[in-house]
Amino acid sequence: MVLGETLTRALSLIQRRLRFRIEGWCGYDLPSQGWGCGRDILQKLEDEQWCAKAIYMLQAQFRGNSVGLLYLFTLRQSSSKGPEHSACTPTGCKEMDFRRVQGIPRRIDYHYCDDTSEFGSKPEHDKSGHVMRPPRCGVNNSSFYRIESKRLADVIDRGNIPLFQYDRGEQKLELKEMRPPFNKVYAIFSHVWTDGFGSDSENGLKPCVLHMFSKMLETVTTLRFGNKSKVPELFWIDTLSIPQENCYAEQRRNAIRQMHNLYTRAQYTIVLDLSLMRATAGIGYSSPAMKITMSRWMTRMWTLQEAVLSKDLYFVFKDRIYPMSQLESIFPDEDSELHSCIPALARTYHAGILGNIRSKIHAEFRRGEGWNPGPDDLASIWKAAQWRTTTHPIHETLALATILGQDTDYFASRAETEENTVEHQQECDNRMVELLSRLAAMSRCPIPPGMIFLPGPKLSQKGYGWAPRTWLSSYEIDSPDPLSLPSLGNTRLTIPKGLEVQFPGFQLHDLEGDRQKFYTRKKFYFSTESTLLDWYCVEPARHTENFPEAQKFSELPLAIILCRVPVEEPKEIALFVAIKDFHGGIYYVETLNRIWISREKRSKIWQDWSEKYREGHPEAMCAGERLPLTTKWCVDGPSLPDPEIGDQVQEEAEAEEEVDNIKPVTRAKTMSDILTGRNLKSWVSNRKSNRNKLL
Repeated sequence: MVLGETLTRALSLIQRRLRFRIEGWCGYDLPSQGWGCGRDILQKLEDEQWCAKAIYMLQAQFRGNSVGLLYLFTLRQSSSKGPEHSACTPTGCKEMDFRRVQGIPRRIDYHYCDDTSEFGSKPEHDKSGHVMRPPRCGVNNSSFYRIESKRLADVIDRGNIPLFQYDRGEQKLELKEMRPPFNKVYAIFSHVWTDGFGSDSENGLKPCVLHMFSKMLETVTTLRFGNKSKVPELFWIDTLSIPQENCYAEQRRNAIRQMHNLYTRAQYTIVLDLSLMRATAGIGYSSPAMKITMSRWMTRMWTLQEAVLSKDLYFVFKDRIYPMSQLESIFPDEDSELHSCIPALARTYHAGILGNIRSKIHAEFRRGEGWNPGPDDLASIWKAAQWRTTTHPIHETLALATILGQDTDYFASRAETEENTVEHQQECDNRMVELLSRLAAMSRCPIPPGMIFLPGPKLSQKGYGWAPRTWLSSYEIDSPDPLSLPSLGNTRLTIPKGLEVQFPGFQLHDLEGDRQKFYTRKKFYFSTESTLLDWYCVEPARHTENFPEAQKFSELPLAIILCRVPVEEPKEIALFVAIKDFHGGIYYVETLNRIWISREKRSKIWQDWSEKYREGHPEAMCAGERLPLTTKWCVDGPSLPDPEIGDQVQEEAEAEEEVDNIKPVTRAKTMSDILTGRNLKSWVSNRKSNRNKLL
């Protein structure tokens, strides 16, 4: 596999350099260069106690590239491996559960100290050398720097932004007020709260942390200007700047409204992640880039909008502070090597923070224009968000609205329902509907047409049944990637009809036989021409599903919406739909199933069907009528409850059951793919056993 991936990589680069573009012969634009992941690699990752969710995520992001997973073994320290991940599953990291059961305090109970001899104890390790207890700050609460929420609220009520200044010599923290036109020089610290730089109950930090912040500001200034004379004395961090008490809900909402301008106007943002701060950057591009890709900071939804809106990012490692611009400047040289695809895989983090469109966003802001995203931009945001999480589901649309420059008043309001209830899910759904409605109302609707093919639970509101309930889906990417396909035309949201898109497809015509018997099978076949030489196979995308009962659509014509033509991969994602109406050149349809469709190449199959048809004994059969490339569809969800529309707990349980079906996208199914699926199933079984013992 490694040899195959290496040769494929070399071939792709050679074709690109020679501008070799013969249709059907060039492979550098294929969605994946991975050859699959063998059981030996997965077993070794399990032995080293890597988080099962992290591995599942990387398998999907690397598109089945074994070289990328092998490179993980060079990472000596990572927050994604260790005994605390022994109970993790591909659908969820159980680190916090492990810590709670074992009596290990949460990360939030610790604060990073850059001088443990002065400020705290040394870190505790287990037998393998893995850090179990980070350095505990020894400073007592009497020296804890707190900011009164009333003072913060007063600043925010005046329409201003609270900034802070710390005097390291006098150990004094001061609150400064930035007034319009908000042109002060300041920096921002971006972090994950559970790393210890945040608190849910108060606005404050320990002096050792503020001391560290001051040193970081000096270091970054030296990197930028060559001296310390231009240190931005002012900084902003949410821990100090956003009041936490419920009585200041209005001020908190107003502070969140300011975050878009706050991040875009800051000089730079310093990224704090404990896994990076405890690891050396390493040499070259791949080492620091892969560590950033694996960091906890890359898995949180709030840090996505912070990264996207920041002008410049600086990543703090144990031995240096690495500017993102400097890191990216060395990528082209390293990526030019024919023998290695590791730099390109390590650059996964770059797409994860919208690196390709950040400059466009800031250019429009500098011109004083609002950002008007296109379908490709929204597709990039979806891909960057899908592997992230947020503690409170209601915050998802707030973070997305902030990235997209939408007014956040509605999204910043506190939830009126209790989490983990049907009512709360409905409230989250309503906010997603509002966000999609605002996007659809833009001069050019930026909703990617490929969204209709995405997996996961869908919205139940009429006209929005094509849309996923959440963008934090954590599903592997289908083949072909629906969001990477070229757009055939603009989308349009027509309520209550659905989303108008243009895709090729087939309309299915019943020839003979019992429809009920035909469509309740696990798969069915159809031919597209009278010669019976061109056959396709259709099966549900989820192996736990069957096709809907025929009586639910017995009077409706059926069709299949394709991603593209011709069907090129061994199987490709598509939609099985029922046609409710046709007028104005538009098919109005409701989704029945996400399906895999493949062109049948096994001559025995189509020969058998052809013989049955010619002999007049077709049992049940349909003919496929090809529809043009620019066929217009108006897509909505099913009019009856869909199996995929259920609570998130049930969805996660079903996803765990499907682990044996997880396979990376490859050019052909190999024995390695089969073994990979079996081993993942065994891995999950072991994880469940460990979790049950602990809990």
